[in-house]
Amino acid sequence: MEVKTNIRGNQKIGRWLVLDQYIKTEKGEKKWLCRCECGTERYVLERTLKYGGSLSCGCFRKERATQAVSHDLTGKHFGDLTVIGKSEKATANRGVWWKCQCSCGNACEVLGTLLVMGRKTHCGCKTVKKQPISDITGQKFGRLTALYPTDGRTAKGSVLWHCRCSCGNEVDVSYNDLLYTNVKSCGCQKKEHDKALCGFLNHIDGTSLEMLGSTKLPSNNTTGYRGVYFIKGKYVAKIVFQKKAYYLGTYTNIEDAVQARKEAEEAIFQTALPFYAAWQTKAEHDPEWALENPVRVKVMRNRDNRLYLEMQPNLEEL
Repeated sequence: MEVKTNIRGNQKIGRWLVLDQYIKTEKGEKKWLCRCECGTERYVLERTLKYGGSLSCGCFRKERATQAVSHDLTGKHFGDLTVIGKSEKATANRGVWWKCQCSCGNACEVLGTLLVMGRKTHCGCKTVKKQPISDITGQKFGRLTALYPTDGRTAKGSVLWHCRCSCGNEVDVSYNDLLYTNVKSCGCQKKEHDKALCGFLNHIDGTSLEMLGSTKLPSNNTTGYRGVYFIKGKYVAKIVFQKKAYYLGTYTNIEDAVQARKEAEEAIFQTALPFYAAWQTKAEHDPEWALENPVRVKVMRNRDNRLYLEMQPNLEEL
């Protein structure tokens, strides 16, 4: 695989044109602003550009998928596979299956999209069943210490290592999970975190009051404003309340999107917070009343499509 050592502005990678602008993620990785040949603009991780993980916004894949459905692939070669003819096998998404002959002598049936996109080039005879074992005996990964490799493997061939957690439990964890994911304990760390979170966050009617008043930007935000995202050349505004997203419109100017988000925050967050606080004060002094009068908050839209809240109980009558 060709690896591009340096990514720079005005560089062409697949259908992407790398523009002279980038941002950095929370982990310090660069994300370059790229423009696809179809006109879509998107921030793309530098490492996916280097290693060929991203060559377009997705339009290339769609074109190849259409080709796989509409074109006759009989007689064509895809790696070690030669297409013999259509299969009678059917899928729910109407993909076309093809009967293929592998150079090893085995016959198989393959989805046309996998063939034309180069994702299936043999019957499976060349699949690497096992990955080489790297010795990590004694190394620590968070709370886990790798003791010894087992005979077990994951579906992708990664070696399962027997590990001891600092809490005393022993578990089997794959080599890839230890090195490349966030597995740092036998599960005890998450349990401790969840327990602490329950004590820290104040939840009412499925809503975290601390998160409601938070100003922290999500990791996938690239505009610098909460609830405003740059998608396909437009600014999209949305607000999330009670785990449900409410879309506020698509705008050409970021100022309009920010204003829409601000108005939604005033209608929802700045209305709900004092209501929750008043209910909680009453509930602390009268627990029986709280049981009889649980919080009910519902997001509604008026005739102008603006958001507002319907809240129960009516605290003004108390």
